[in-house]
Amino acid sequence: MDNATSNSIIHDLRRINLISGKGGVGRTTLAAALARASAAEGKKTLLLEIEDDSGWDSALAKSFGRKHFQIEPELLEKNLYGISLSAVVGQERFLQSFLRLKSLTDLVMGNQGVKWFLEGAPAFKEMGVFFHLLLQMRSDFDTLILDLPATGHFVGLARLPELLLKMIPFGPIAERLREGQKFLYDRANSAVWIVTLPQPLPVSEAIELRTVLQNESLPFGGFILNRAPFNPFTEQEEELLEGLSRKSPAGKLLVDLERIRRFRESRVRLKDALVAGTDRGAVWIAPESLRPDQELLLSRKLKKVEC
Repeated sequence: MDNATSNSIIHDLRRINLISGKGGVGRTTLAAALARASAAEGKKTLLLEIEDDSGWDSALAKSFGRKHFQIEPELLEKNLYGISLSAVVGQERFLQSFLRLKSLTDLVMGNQGVKWFLEGAPAFKEMGVFFHLLLQMRSDFDTLILDLPATGHFVGLARLPELLLKMIPFGPIAERLREGQKFLYDRANSAVWIVTLPQPLPVSEAIELRTVLQNESLPFGGFILNRAPFNPFTEQEEELLEGLSRKSPAGKLLVDLERIRRFRESRVRLKDALVAGTDRGAVWIAPESLRPDQELLLSRKLKKVEC
């Protein structure tokens, strides 16, 4: 095994991987690329997203030539499946798991009053998504990769069992919640990966989210610093180039040294945040040219920063 393969992020992935980060940092693109890379390693991989009620087409599904994923795992490519986690489906499957008869479940879920309650009651929609996720975590997939819709969404999803267990400490709901907790808080099999950009604000937000995960004792896999600029220069060479640019008639930089400098500062800040924490993880550098259809790129070109 060569060094590039042994140092691959694919070999650092856990069975359950939750991809988080602010909008616009490339989270969805990286989730798709990670899933493709995992499948290329021969692992039966499930790529998940949470159903969006906006009516817009799914950006993740679009990467695979679809408008939306189905509510059951569907084959996208060799070894790779996709699914959309649905609150309604989760609620239905949960009821069916202890009502046993599908006809009874259909009767309950068909009641308009029940529908209004499930849609409006605090946390019951999230509980449906949580149970649909639990069903996938129980499955025989080797790798699960969940593209989360917003930075703090996983924190809310992970806190949900503790919140509901205070209100419902016994019975079938409590049993399912505790089962889900075991999956998500198992550091050997689950991790949150935080995607960010080499810019001050996204890096600050990524570090803040990592602190929240640490305070909640949620397993952390590492930072993925996305869209890293190509930099063939040493720091001394950069200084020389900057001096030459200042002397040029137009006063223009020969290369975009400011972007390179921001990237280096971002990398240092993320490394320092890891050293200061209890759950170390790593910083992974994703090249600027990464596209979701480059299924082997992450397994060969994503670089790990030693901390």
